[in-house]
Amino acid sequence: MTAAQAPDAADEFLLAAGGQGLDLDASQLAVLPALARAAEAARSPKPAPDRSSVYLWGPPGRGKTWLLDTLFDSVDIPDKRRLHFHDFFRELHALVFAGYGNPGYRQDSAFAAALDRMLGSVRLLCFDEFHVNDPADAAFITRLLRTVLDRGIVLVATSNYAPQELLPDEMFHHLFEPGIALITGHLQVRELDGDVDYRTVARPRHAAGFAAGHHLRSNDAGLLASAGLLPPRPEEAVPLTPGTRTLRALRADGTQLWFDFEDLCHAESATSDYLHLAQTHRHWVISGVPPTAGSNPYGWQRFGNVVDVLYDAGCRLDIIGLPDYDGVFPGIAHPTDLARIRSRFSMLQQLSAAGTEAAARP
Repeated sequence: MTAAQAPDAADEFLLAAGGQGLDLDASQLAVLPALARAAEAARSPKPAPDRSSVYLWGPPGRGKTWLLDTLFDSVDIPDKRRLHFHDFFRELHALVFAGYGNPGYRQDSAFAAALDRMLGSVRLLCFDEFHVNDPADAAFITRLLRTVLDRGIVLVATSNYAPQELLPDEMFHHLFEPGIALITGHLQVRELDGDVDYRTVARPRHAAGFAAGHHLRSNDAGLLASAGLLPPRPEEAVPLTPGTRTLRALRADGTQLWFDFEDLCHAESATSDYLHLAQTHRHWVISGVPPTAGSNPYGWQRFGNVVDVLYDAGCRLDIIGLPDYDGVFPGIAHPTDLARIRSRFSMLQQLSAAGTEAAARP
């Protein structure tokens, strides 16, 4: 589809795509008017009118994050923030509970103060991977949405979940119904439902960031050498304490962080630990990953969280093991989350025994 077929207000997205050699598909072009309206409202000094904000949802790999980043870059104002939802809640929880136990501490007032500090004079707030899986967060997120709307802030959020599917656990879903009503009643809800998962499309061999990593189904010396990996020596093992837990790393040098699956995913590690370590270590290796039936649901959940965090942080990830992986990510998480992790995991380069990239991808 050509630029002439798209709305004039969306020209910035088309120019950005053209500059990167991309052709936007029909589903991406269809959401541009909503995003252009959000960008226009963010540039205005006036509070954003109702339905200026956007909730963009759909299957993984359809270009939601690219559209979000392009909008964020195109709005040339100083008062804007772009956050992954994991990072936002890590910062929010830290601020809310910083004074816990002090005289006069009240969680509701601490939450208001934390939000005020985080939002400041923000005009544009961009969230990638908006989700509600924890019932304990439902009230927090509802209050966040209400505060953003009351302040006239433009919110642009991407998600794999339709609004009605947020907090999908039937036992707790009612807790977020007020938040869902705010999204459907006051945001432009748009589905990005293209047929192609662009993360599975062939790309240059010398990729960067997360896509520079590999999935090696064994620790064969030739495969390790092809991926540029040198196994850690016993004396390189070191304890790390990124939060309240101590984790054993097989290597933790200036850039590379090497864990055994057992030490990382069967320990009581948390997403906050991975977020902290990803700030200082841009290349992760996880070896000893068992076959798909070789871990418990908690181990696979932590493994999936690592994939999510490192993908979002743009860190390289090399996986050694998971020999029977066939494109179905293991675990009992919600199917939407498993589909997202599977899409991201598929970006890792598959090396054959001969040390060349495999033609077929799971």
